[in-house]
Amino acid sequence: MSSRCVASILRSFRNMEDRLREVVRYIGPSTLADRTGIKNRRRWQTVATELKTKTRVEDLYELLKAYPEYELYIMHGDVDPGRGQISPSYNDVDKKLAEPKAGSR
Repeated sequence: MSSRCVASILRSFRNMEDRLREVVRYIGPSTLADRTGIKNRRRWQTVATELKTKTRVEDLYELLKAYPEYELYIMHGDVDPGRGQISPSYNDVDKKLAEPKAGSR
């Protein structure tokens, strides 16, 4: 395997880890501790804020088990609202558009 290929794979994993951390911050460590198999709120807080600490496969697995709507976003950086696949920013925009007088001046 070429070094360019390895670098591309590593970059992809880093981006996925960044998106996982974003979703953890959006949902919140306490909520994740309540709704996943990882009951330790401090672990979720570490995932959200400690960039030196690597995320684990278990973190990803438990989050996606409880919140499958974020799978496409975390894994590939994409959304597909028609299939129920969203991102934190999509969710925020969708909520704002549902507010009365959204988009009007």
